[in-house]
Amino acid sequence: MKRPVLILGSVPRITVPLARSLHAHGVRVEVASFSAVEGPPWSRAVSDFVRLPAPHDEGGEQSNLLESITRLISQRRYDMLIPVNDPSLAFISQHDTALRELLYVACPRAEVVHRVLKKSLTLEIAGKSGIPTPSTYRVSNPAELEALSSQLRFPVVAKPYDKGAKSDDVDFKVRYYQTYETLRHALTAYGHLGAKILLQEFAVGNGVGIEVLMHHGDPVAIFQHRRLKEFPASGGVAAVAVAEPLEAILVDQALALLRALEWEGVAMVEFRYDRARGQTSLMEVNGRYWGTLALPIQSGVDFPWYEWQIAHGEKPAVPLNYAAAHWRWSAGYISRWHDLVRDSVRKMFHHPVRPEPFGWKELVPSLADLSMPDALWDIDDPMPAIGELLRTVKDLAVSDLKGIVRTFSPGNRT
Repeated sequence: MKRPVLILGSVPRITVPLARSLHAHGVRVEVASFSAVEGPPWSRAVSDFVRLPAPHDEGGEQSNLLESITRLISQRRYDMLIPVNDPSLAFISQHDTALRELLYVACPRAEVVHRVLKKSLTLEIAGKSGIPTPSTYRVSNPAELEALSSQLRFPVVAKPYDKGAKSDDVDFKVRYYQTYETLRHALTAYGHLGAKILLQEFAVGNGVGIEVLMHHGDPVAIFQHRRLKEFPASGGVAAVAVAEPLEAILVDQALALLRALEWEGVAMVEFRYDRARGQTSLMEVNGRYWGTLALPIQSGVDFPWYEWQIAHGEKPAVPLNYAAAHWRWSAGYISRWHDLVRDSVRKMFHHPVRPEPFGWKELVPSLADLSMPDALWDIDDPMPAIGELLRTVKDLAVSDLKGIVRTFSPGNRT
């Protein structure tokens, strides 16, 4: 009889496809989260949701999170623990030995995870492996920025230095600065920011992910997707994506890097790829399941089931080819559209005489996008998709309302 699996982290577009995959093969799945902003997935594939204490209390002291998780594992007899976001991955690596004594942990040992969570280490290992990477800088304050001003080429990309850090340290995945002055202003206005980020030169090309399940240094399954639309629109996570045939140059570099990292388990190696020039640039490695997980599953590459089989001593039957498919993350798609409309309105008010064009092709959702399979929708399990859409619309409406109140408050009137 199959024992239950515990997913650590409740990120709908990752957690729900993962749970559905295992549930379809008769594996009981439960979800736990220590993040206050993560809610229950509301999926029929999830038997229970457990709210865990945060890793630190308001005073910064260690909480009893480890004790809570180990007690939960013992009481419910899970035999596999799967992280689905970077804070969960970081927590598991911090308590690697204690957790591995209790069950199968679906990530590599702590020192290997560290090489992925610290982006500078990932880039260093990639460079030694001959994999092209963008020029990268650490700039902690305006004085250090001034010293590097002649070397920086704009636009530059800011990313969190430590992917496993608390979300309130850096509240974005990626941010773009078009000019030296805007970057200098950010470092001046937010004094803590510089110590938390890396700056990288902007890499030309499409965002392409190579997803791999590694076992003992060899790939068990490989999949490739390309981002068609991103959230935010300037560059970020996938809102619309397409499955693609494997590109040899990207697969070779991804496998070379994962082997150099000594990676075991699932990972997504993210590139910017300029097909016309045949140029690649490594962006990062996600050392856990990725946001477009539903796409390979829809295409016939069932990564979660293969990983479960390996963990239980079985040999996966992986198809030689996979189907072409498109994918849409509706919550991200709506958020992207909302940001484009908001920015267009702002530009119109900033330039009332000669407003900039709206770019209607971007502002009007296409029928092709709307007809794509959704990351969460399932007629037999509709609540995850409905719930995330409702939360997204509510959050955007609240944000807009707060913006209107600030705009028309007495202190902002001219």
